[in-house]
Amino acid sequence: MKPITLTSEQRKEIERRRKETLDRRVYQRLTAVLAVAADKTRDEVAELLGVSLSQLGEWLRVYRNEGLDALCAIHNKGDPGKLTANQIAQLKTQVSTGCFRNSDQIRHWVESTFGVRYSSTGIKDMLKRIGVSYHQVTGFLWKANPDKQHAFVKRVARHKREAKRPGAPRARRYYVDACHPVWGLDLVYGCWLLVGQRLLVGMGSGRKRLNILGAYCPDDHEYLDYRLTRDNINGEQFVNFLRLLRSRHPETERFILYVDGARYYDSPVVKQWLRRHPEFHLSQIPAYSPNVNLIERLWKFLRAKALSRWHKTFEDMQAAVSAVLDHLEDYRDELRTLMTEKFHILDKQVIPVQYREAA
Repeated sequence: MKPITLTSEQRKEIERRRKETLDRRVYQRLTAVLAVAADKTRDEVAELLGVSLSQLGEWLRVYRNEGLDALCAIHNKGDPGKLTANQIAQLKTQVSTGCFRNSDQIRHWVESTFGVRYSSTGIKDMLKRIGVSYHQVTGFLWKANPDKQHAFVKRVARHKREAKRPGAPRARRYYVDACHPVWGLDLVYGCWLLVGQRLLVGMGSGRKRLNILGAYCPDDHEYLDYRLTRDNINGEQFVNFLRLLRSRHPETERFILYVDGARYYDSPVVKQWLRRHPEFHLSQIPAYSPNVNLIERLWKFLRAKALSRWHKTFEDMQAAVSAVLDHLEDYRDELRTLMTEKFHILDKQVIPVQYREAA
């Protein structure tokens, strides 16, 4: 028997196809090639896959002589099912609208539209066979303007270039935003459980809130914040936060702060303070655009690390938040790839027409 030898690229391509295929027969064939190439005996591979040695030998012959595409081609498509090709096309078009929430709805639609009955199990098998699967929808802020988001990203790139020019003023850039963890009410998360098990998690009254005004520098990964338990964040508190930034970096000649549309940024006390301190420049992030506000990723990280478990008291929640935000260096490896200025912006072409018209 001739051996199977794979290059690194060939192995990666076979592994990719095996991961993506929904056909068990194709999966078996690709597994056979990988296993034999990994020096497993043919007896071992045949027993592992539950096939005969002659069947295994045929797969390997097809791969050697005709290539990977031929190996993945299934000529026996099996039972064509109860629906015609045209009916399947109609069904897939209907499914693509996202109107079905479960397989029973599809089963009833097929029966009322085509007069064809399926059992609950049969409809699932048919859906899998035609390439329909169940998964979560992707939410997005439909009022966001992709053009403005792209313009903001270009503005950020310009700030970075300007800061590197010879003779440019010493500048620091920060993404600034507020976060408001509520004791007991941010405790919403998913986890693996036993079949039929319910995990009860206590929730608080929702009255106690921790207000955090934070700033994250993407250039050296510095994080600063202002935490309030009694007062809300307003113009006066924001000015205090600006004083904190200036005292921390007295040598800095220009502060660029990327901020959202919170009202306190435009309050009279803030405007007066900024007029007296022209080294501070507020750069507006487009509305409905948390995807281009880097610090939003840190808030999501904080919720996952500190708030996805029960805290007996408000003070316990504060301690958990502090354990994360005051020790971000402990999460250096996780944050290295998370906190980068690489932003995902939806192309206009992929936004459904009804949302584009509404915006």
